[in-house]
Amino acid sequence: MKKGAKLWGIVGGIITVTGLSFLACMIFLKPKASEEAEPEVAVIEPEPEPEPQVVSANMRILFEGTTFWGRRTNTKVRASELGVTYPFSQLDTLHRENYTAWIAGLECPVTNNGHDDYAEENLFEFNCDPDYLPEAKKYFTAFLLGNNHTDNQGPEGFAETKQHLQENGIQYFGSYEYFDGDNNCGVLSLPVKVGFDNDEVKEYKLPLAFCSAHGVFGIPTEANRANVEKYAQVLPTVVMPHMGAEYETAADQLRTNLYREYVDRGADAVIGDHPHTIQNVEAYNGRLIVYSMGNFMFDQATYETARSATIDAAIEIATAGVDFEAWNKLAEQCEAANGVCYDAIAAAGLPKLQLTWKYDYHGTTTDYNTLIPHAANESENAAIGQRLNWAALPAELKQ
Repeated sequence: MKKGAKLWGIVGGIITVTGLSFLACMIFLKPKASEEAEPEVAVIEPEPEPEPQVVSANMRILFEGTTFWGRRTNTKVRASELGVTYPFSQLDTLHRENYTAWIAGLECPVTNNGHDDYAEENLFEFNCDPDYLPEAKKYFTAFLLGNNHTDNQGPEGFAETKQHLQENGIQYFGSYEYFDGDNNCGVLSLPVKVGFDNDEVKEYKLPLAFCSAHGVFGIPTEANRANVEKYAQVLPTVVMPHMGAEYETAADQLRTNLYREYVDRGADAVIGDHPHTIQNVEAYNGRLIVYSMGNFMFDQATYETARSATIDAAIEIATAGVDFEAWNKLAEQCEAANGVCYDAIAAAGLPKLQLTWKYDYHGTTTDYNTLIPHAANESENAAIGQRLNWAALPAELKQ
């Protein structure tokens, strides 16, 4: 055999062996039919977390009596280094942080018409300067305007008052006209703490109705009382009358009959002021009636006129079936409309909120020289409780 032919024989053999080896590897490595594709595995999605359920809803309101920072108080303020913070400087003794809202009766128009000093010629022509309002806002959620002094600067002054309050984020309600049966009631948008079963707590707002009953110059009319009944059909409703004999320490029969009638017409509570002294309380048909809380912030600082009773209302809202999102939307609408939103609430057709009210009181006092209200001490608080006859209230109304 020639040398070239021999070489080609060797090369051919190598190629043959290599080809056979590659074929054997392919056969050996070829996956079995069952291994050609992984079977599809069903992916089980985790169950979605259940929506948190509402388990509680509550609010806590502190009601205060007659409030006024004009006349002698204003003179003290203008001479103090504290400026307009002066009359509010000890209100922290009442623990504002424990409450979702404070509501008081503001017994003055708030205008830029100037200061009124304690002088005979303008003794009963009240005015409160608006530069106090940013400090007042830190404490007060809303003011009752239905009394015998909010018209002291005329209808224009009353309109200016509402404008200043609105600009400072303070809500208001009520009319100084004792015969006004259309504007004595309004709706306040109040914070409520809503608890869920996952331990989360959210803050919503709820609309509650508040009505004035100005009766210093005459008895509130049937239209006034009927308006209370109208609001009470769709919302929890509080009536805050401004009437009664000044400096008397107990309610007369006229006021007793009238305040009880407000309860009969659906009011959840009746909480009054005007007499400048503390008067008695009572339970009527399971509802609280306070005839007079006395002066909360005022420049009359005799023993009787320097004391007041604040009313501490702890409120639980029944949560079953309540659409807090819908109520919150209505509350925001009410706040934007300055409390004029009855028609929107009635049209919404939501079931009326069911509230349980429990009460306590906390006394305050004002020193004649300083005119700064603050929490009463233990003995003063006990004396205020005796005047209220608080012990006579049934246990189911007390905190």
